[in-house]
Amino acid sequence: MSREIFLSERFRTIVREYPKPVRSEIGQAINRLHAALGQPHQHAGLGIRKLVKNYFEMRVGLELRLVFRIEPATVTFTFAGTHDEVRRFLKGR
Repeated sequence: MSREIFLSERFRTIVREYPKPVRSEIGQAINRLHAALGQPHQHAGLGIRKLVKNYFEMRVGLELRLVFRIEPATVTFTFAGTHDEVRRFLKGR
């Protein structure tokens, strides 16, 4: 089952602030996640971790985390930031 990928406006705004090479890494990570959805054995190398409720994070390099929400038919990327920034973001959830 393939889920549609959505990027929230907040996520887009945050990602636009990163340099082009980092934006490219973010795009590649999103594509890898999309390809691996529904194939649990491929998830292992993506650095995915459940956070709270239906929120998950995926590592991009050592510092950057992408936060996304999984729904039955969609995956919505909602936030990008460091570990500490993600923790602050989740406090509001």
